[in-house]
Amino acid sequence: MASGASLPRTAIEWYMLGGVLVFLTVVVLLATGHTIVEAIAMGLFYGLGLALVLVFLAVGWEAFRGDNTSN
Repeated sequence: MASGASLPRTAIEWYMLGGVLVFLTVVVLLATGHTIVEAIAMGLFYGLGLALVLVFLAVGWEAFRGDNTSN
């Protein structure tokens, strides 16, 4: 990866994505019959885990696509 390369978008957008994924996961878990405590705990774990996977995919895509302008 080129020096100075970073994720597309801003950091706050990635944090917001994590929050949205946690919220959606909690809503889905509540809709499928989980208790509120289970839904919050599992929603935090799986929502943030999914956000982390998406960040890794974005980093990999940027590294794969890469800019060759620094050469």
